[in-house]
Amino acid sequence: MVAAPRIKLLIADDMDELRSNVRRMLNNQENIKIVGEARNGKETIEKVKELQPHIVLMDINMPELDGLKAAEMITKDYPNVQTVIMSIQSEQEYFRRAMKAGAKDFLVKPFSTNDLVETIQNVFNSWIKDRPELLHEDQKAEIISFFATKGGVGRTTLAVNLAVNLASRNKQVLLVDSSLQFGDVAITLNQPIKRSISNLVEAEEITIGEIEKNLVRHESGLDLLLAPKEPALAEAVKVDHLIKIIDQARHSYHYIIFDLPPSITEKELAILDKSDLVLLVATLEISSLKNTKLCLKTFNDINFDMGKIKLILNKEIPNVGIGKADLEAGLAIPVYATVPMESEIAQRSLNHGEAFVAKAPGSAIAKSIIGMADRIVGPKEGVSNETGKSAILKIKDLLFGS
Repeated sequence: MVAAPRIKLLIADDMDELRSNVRRMLNNQENIKIVGEARNGKETIEKVKELQPHIVLMDINMPELDGLKAAEMITKDYPNVQTVIMSIQSEQEYFRRAMKAGAKDFLVKPFSTNDLVETIQNVFNSWIKDRPELLHEDQKAEIISFFATKGGVGRTTLAVNLAVNLASRNKQVLLVDSSLQFGDVAITLNQPIKRSISNLVEAEEITIGEIEKNLVRHESGLDLLLAPKEPALAEAVKVDHLIKIIDQARHSYHYIIFDLPPSITEKELAILDKSDLVLLVATLEISSLKNTKLCLKTFNDINFDMGKIKLILNKEIPNVGIGKADLEAGLAIPVYATVPMESEIAQRSLNHGEAFVAKAPGSAIAKSIIGMADRIVGPKEGVSNETGKSAILKIKDLLFGS
C-alpha cells in the first residue's frame, strides 16, 4: 500500500521574515512539505500552476494581486488547492471576506506553531476525507540522498542501514551507489558486482525494464543499483543517465536512496536537485565540521533549497570538547538525528557484510537508524534533544567564528 503523501504547502507573503518563520515552525513536521514560496499574488498563481500544492498559506495583503483576489482565482481554476488566509487583522469582517473568496481557514498573525500545524492539518483532512483516491493517483518515490564532505564519516553505512530498515517495513526501496569510482555499497552488503549502473547505461534507452535487468536484490528485499566494478567505467555514466534513472524508477518505488561521493560536481548537483531530502552527514572531528560548514555555505551561495538539508551527527562521543548544541549553534542548522559511536557493532557488521539494523536491532546505533526511518516514513516522535557538552573555546572560535 502506498503511504499517504506529505501535505504540500506553498507560502505566499511579501515579508521575507514571515516566510522564514513559517519554515522554521514547520522544520520538524514530517508530514508537511514546503514546496515553494511566493512574494506577491501574481507569483502565487504562477507557483500554484507549477507546483500543484495541497494548501496555500497566503497573506491577505500582497502587492500586484492581493490575497483575497488570488484566493478567488485559485478556488475557481484549481479546485484541488486549498487556501488559508493570514492577516494581522482579527475583525470578523476580514474572516468573512476570506471565506467568501474561497479560503478554508483564517490565521491571525502572530500565530503559534501549534495553531499553524493544526490549521494546515485540519484543512487538508477536511478536503481529503471524501477523496481517498487522490492519495494514490500518482505514486512517486521520495528521493533521499546521503551526502558528506569527506570520506570516513560513515555515510555509506548509514545509507545502507536506513535502506534495509525501510525495506523491512514492506516499502519498495532502491539504493543507488552513485559513488561511481569507488562505491562501497556492494562490499558493505557482501554482494558480488555482477551487474551495475555501467551495464545499464550501455542500453539503447534507459527504461524501467532495463533498470530492473541490472538490479541486485538483497535478502532484505532491497533493490541495489551498484557502482561500476572498476573506476574507469565510471566515466560512461553521464548526468542525463542519472536523471533518466530517477525519472523512470520514481513510479516503481516508495523510496530511492542515493549514496553520494564527497564531491560537488554536475552529477552530484543533478541528484541533489532531484532529492526531496538531503541527509548531510558529519562527525565531531574538526576537519568534518570545517568541511560541513563550508558545504552549507556553498549550497547557500548557489541558491540550493536549504530546507531539504537535514544534518546527521554520526559517531557521537560525549566529552570530546564539542557537543551537539555547539554543532547546531556553529552551523546554524538543527541536528535532525544523532547516531552514537558503537565501533564494535559497526565494524563487525561491515566485516560480515551485514546491516546492523537487522543483525543487532537492539543496539543503540541500530535504534538511532530505526528512529530516523520512523521520522521519514511518518510523523512520529523525533530524536533525543540532549544538549551537548561545552566546547573548548579556542576550537569553537576557530571553527565557528565569523
